[in-house]
Amino acid sequence: MTYYYSVDNQSSEQILHRPSSAFQRLMLWAAVPGALLCALWITAGRALFGAGGSLVGIFAISFGPALLAILGVAAWWMWHDAKRYEGSAGTTSTLAVLQLVTWAIAFIFGMLCPDVVDGKTVSAASKILGEDFIGLSAGFGNTSGILTFVAAFSVFFVAWGENRRSRKRAAGVSEEDEELIARQYSEYEFLDEME
Repeated sequence: MTYYYSVDNQSSEQILHRPSSAFQRLMLWAAVPGALLCALWITAGRALFGAGGSLVGIFAISFGPALLAILGVAAWWMWHDAKRYEGSAGTTSTLAVLQLVTWAIAFIFGMLCPDVVDGKTVSAASKILGEDFIGLSAGFGNTSGILTFVAAFSVFFVAWGENRRSRKRAAGVSEEDEELIARQYSEYEFLDEME
């Protein structure tokens, strides 16, 4: 991917250039609605299939807000990163794909998460596919929940890194400059010997 700079006369920051596809622009625009939909789906979406039990209230104060916060902050960083680029730049392809994978895993978790309704364990998947599916839902529900958070944190940290990188590049700080500064303040002398 080719990046290049131009100087904006109205500010001290450089305008960056990054080619982006329609998919990357779409994923940037869908970041906030996607975060909200994922949190709502996991919290109460399974109630649409008759599988909304006691976990709806618990997820409304725990899992849902936490997921919304993680993906919401990531979306904020993605927007700030994209604003530093000329034109209608989208997010990076890495973030676009990570975000899509996170949404898919969150959907799977919402389908598999078992809940107790009228004294009976059910899930959205077992309501659709039959009672025999509840064992599979119970077996993979926790795993998909953990994977949802792992994927959400991957979006969070990659978005943070992209935002940080573009902020420094817009300020005119190159990776070589960063390395030189790190070596100057390093406590380890062997870094200087590596040159």
